[in-house]
Amino acid sequence: MRAIRYTRTGGPEVLETAEIPAPEPGPGEVAIDVTHAGVHFADVMFRRGQFPLPLPAVPGLQVAGTVAALGEGVTGLRTGQAVAAIPMGFGGHAERVVAAETCVVPLEDGLAGLAPELAAATAVNAATAVGTLRGAARIAPGDRVLVLGASGALGLLLGRLARAYGAELVVGAASTAERAARAVAGGCHHGLTYGELAARTPGLTDGRGFDVVVDSVGGEPREQVRGLLAVLGRHVVIGNAADRDLALEANQVWYDSFTLAGYNMGGVYGRRPDLFRAQLEEGLRLVADGTLAVDVREIGWDEVAAAHTALERRAGVGAYVLKVG
Repeated sequence: MRAIRYTRTGGPEVLETAEIPAPEPGPGEVAIDVTHAGVHFADVMFRRGQFPLPLPAVPGLQVAGTVAALGEGVTGLRTGQAVAAIPMGFGGHAERVVAAETCVVPLEDGLAGLAPELAAATAVNAATAVGTLRGAARIAPGDRVLVLGASGALGLLLGRLARAYGAELVVGAASTAERAARAVAGGCHHGLTYGELAARTPGLTDGRGFDVVVDSVGGEPREQVRGLLAVLGRHVVIGNAADRDLALEANQVWYDSFTLAGYNMGGVYGRRPDLFRAQLEEGLRLVADGTLAVDVREIGWDEVAAAHTALERRAGVGAYVLKVG
């Protein structure tokens, strides 16, 4: 079968199109004939070696397609069924992928009208947005929310969903004024650059600070967060795009009266697959009903490396989806 793979970590140039054997489902697994595969920032991080995968590796963490075969013990699906899936072992940028049954959602009933390219573009981010805001952030009506990295695909969904969940104020922060404006166009009440946060936060929050700061960025923006939080505010870490963390003593959480929380989709899946499944289903429903709207750009096999480059440079617009078949 045809697939995108890399045999060494590095820049987008390590990606190549290759013919590899098609995987077979094991017990509790489902083989999916992929029609669409989303390109996610997680693919970038794994490709450049931030987190290890056995090599050679096939990227691709979100797909849509049809069920090709069922492994032993799988009872809730049938061959030929239209589905969306998150293969936790990656491998989605291929003509066939295997995923655990828990990670496969039929595109039926309330999801019957969800286009496969939209499902493939949003599965990971929609589930992450739900898990972050409902779970880790414990968002409540009236909260004042700051989203770092607000112009990216996940940041835009977080801003929209925070408003849908009743946030009183949603501010999107990004590295440039142009990207901050993109966050406003995507649904945030205000957009700021990281350099504006310290000066503008008191005025925007009536001197209180933010009840929730969602941080997928790391680096210098992460270093600012404690000074932006309200008393008993929640700093929710969901990524480290800058690949630079900071050290924090536990006593500081006590002294400053704030909560440090986190959300990692793989970690939730590993310990609570039922909770992960509920978050994935809710996220896809919110995409299907239009609450989480996303611009999708379909790409071909020869454009995947360019999509990686755009994501890495924070220059992407909308979500990139590989049209496989």
